[in-house]
Amino acid sequence: MLKKIICCIAIFVITGELLIRFDERFKLMESTQVVKISTSLEVTPEFEMVKNNSIDLQGNNLRVMVIGDSYIHGGGIEFSKNFSQQLKGSLRSSNTGFDEVYVLDVSKASSNNFDNTQTYYQFVDKFRPQLVILGYNYNDVMGELDKKRDTTTIENFEKIAASSAEKRSVAKKIYDVLYQSSFIQFTLSNLHTQLKARGIIFPNSAFSLILRSYSEDKPNWEKSKSLLQEMIDDAKSKNIQLLVLKFPEINLLEYPNLFTKADDALLHFFTQSPQVKYVNGLDIFKGESSKDNILSRYDGHPNERAHKKMADSIFVIVKGMPFVSGKMK
Repeated sequence: MLKKIICCIAIFVITGELLIRFDERFKLMESTQVVKISTSLEVTPEFEMVKNNSIDLQGNNLRVMVIGDSYIHGGGIEFSKNFSQQLKGSLRSSNTGFDEVYVLDVSKASSNNFDNTQTYYQFVDKFRPQLVILGYNYNDVMGELDKKRDTTTIENFEKIAASSAEKRSVAKKIYDVLYQSSFIQFTLSNLHTQLKARGIIFPNSAFSLILRSYSEDKPNWEKSKSLLQEMIDDAKSKNIQLLVLKFPEINLLEYPNLFTKADDALLHFFTQSPQVKYVNGLDIFKGESSKDNILSRYDGHPNERAHKKMADSIFVIVKGMPFVSGKMK
């Protein structure tokens, strides 16, 4: 009897895996193809100029630095279509009075609040941006946050492992292996979404731990606030405008109430510093459907459409900032 049950389960999983793989290949049930690409640092002209100290920091140019993780970097889409490149295109074509517009994208997959703060300090004095855009995700509060900051040169930036990617438990390693199965990924993703939508969150699940981390007494949130405040204070001292774009959970746009406590904690923290421009990305997607903005049913990262929508919204905000609006022709 046990052998029959195991055999039936094996047949079910194998059949499901084949169906999902077939659908991924031929898109019978889905119109948008997903292009899986590396989320490693792109060697952009801005990055090369920073390495070579060839940007005219005294010239009449606009310098924007973008930091964050794979969500703002554009995991799963072509780099040329991601948030930073869409924003750069809009700024360059908006008839501003700048001689040049530079957008340095140094976002990196799996980055958390420690990594983003470290990246800020690695590049801020070499690039001297007038604007820093931090793409913030709920899980930025997770992982190691109190390491010693890496002071290596920016040439080694790509080789520095993100904190949340450094240590994995045995259970996490097994989970990562299982997650290579498209069928299991699809099943778990849909199961998680349906349960979360009904207010069912498993105790000690990753999702539960992330949301609970935003309580005032949680060590990771306290450490995160300290790191973020350090960045905020440094930006203020250097007359840099800091804009925080809080990414929504794109695959759960229809269920914002799940994130009320975390959103309240983030809003309360960032609004304590009036010089910070805080944008809740959920407001950008009001009335929008998750299915129109995720890569596919197999991946909850924002798609090209979502990146453009966010870039267009942030462009309007940036265009109205004094150091930009004063240059409008």
